[in-house]
Amino acid sequence: MMHTLLVDPGGASSALLMTTLQRFGLGVTRVGSVEEALARARETAFDLVITAWVLPDGDGIALSQRLRPLLSEAAPIILISASVSAERLDEAFRAGVTDVFPRDDPEQLENFLRYFLASHTDAVVGARVLLVEDSPAQQQHLAAMLQRRGYLVDVASSVEAARELMRQHDHEVYLVDLVLLGAQSGIGLIRQLRRKPEDFVLRPVIVLTGFHDTARKNELYRLGVNDYVVKPAPDVELLARVYNLVFMRRMYQQLQERERLLQAMALTDPVTHIPNRHTYEQASVRYLERARRDGKPLSMLVVDIDHFKRVNDRHGHEVGDRILAQVAQTLSQALRVNDMVARYGGEEFVALLPGCSAACAVRKAEDIRQRVEAQVRTPDGAVTVSVGIAVIEPTSDESIEQAFRRADAALYQAKRAGRNCVRLASG
Repeated sequence: MMHTLLVDPGGASSALLMTTLQRFGLGVTRVGSVEEALARARETAFDLVITAWVLPDGDGIALSQRLRPLLSEAAPIILISASVSAERLDEAFRAGVTDVFPRDDPEQLENFLRYFLASHTDAVVGARVLLVEDSPAQQQHLAAMLQRRGYLVDVASSVEAARELMRQHDHEVYLVDLVLLGAQSGIGLIRQLRRKPEDFVLRPVIVLTGFHDTARKNELYRLGVNDYVVKPAPDVELLARVYNLVFMRRMYQQLQERERLLQAMALTDPVTHIPNRHTYEQASVRYLERARRDGKPLSMLVVDIDHFKRVNDRHGHEVGDRILAQVAQTLSQALRVNDMVARYGGEEFVALLPGCSAACAVRKAEDIRQRVEAQVRTPDGAVTVSVGIAVIEPTSDESIEQAFRRADAALYQAKRAGRNCVRLASG
């Protein structure tokens, strides 16, 4: 648990601050004066200080000036004030205060606490760092510092050694010295890490250098480095920079994954996990164009589960959904890799079979019918399907919609013929 010093004389707003800090899982020591705060800070290593501006024996500015030498470099001091002005901000920052938040807007403090706690928890534990540094002393110090924070650290003394490690592992951040052993400098490695636009986020680079001139810094930023650190950098500062880049990389990856899932949800039927009607309508145009370009027929199957309403009425929608999913799986297994099957709506499915003639389509439809009857069952017995087929010849100017109407009419014929059978539409 992280230790927080709350310096506030009391009252309703002080109680609210106390509740907020405890809600975030912080251990809180509350005092009401400057002298009490200083006494406690001499006894305890606090990770965070939150103080009111007005105190009975002084103010938050004076307290911050006296507290700062007693705290670690990484410990923020947050000042809570009834009003915040530019003059007060300037005065507070000069005294060593990290930030100033208005007392009547607790959301600002809560947002700060979220990020502060994330940066001090295991959010980046296990992140792999590539440290490219040819000074043994710097290697040892930086690697030990990063490992204490929970990073996995690979160390290389040259560009060649770094490239070999890059072939073995995916690194989440790169610490690269500019001047290295061997024929190549760190700049060559940075260029390799900047081949695609997304590399700026997915392969973040912090340059370590003893140089501190503006021209060199500008050139490195033009190369696409994310950060620039002059050696020797304070440990707290370097750890914060590494954390920010790893955190940003992981957030980007989470957003990418979320976008991928949203796209999949938009294109996939949630019950059967096969393409939905919207996906089918978009893909069917491409299937038809390709068939005409290749001079081959395109067959369409419309598959309908027989007496499906009876299944739902007798056994409920949970069983109905299971039957839909099993039929979809059976269809997918029966079709070829280049074929497409989608849930068209309700208990109806549609499949596109490129390069499949009428005879081929009938054989495939009959295979599907037999598989469903053999593999899919309700408590009442076997599930059956009826199938209607339409074939678009490569010389035909028929549209997908027209072919579907023919296949649907053939399906209706199969239903009238007693169901559990296949019918081919006339040309």
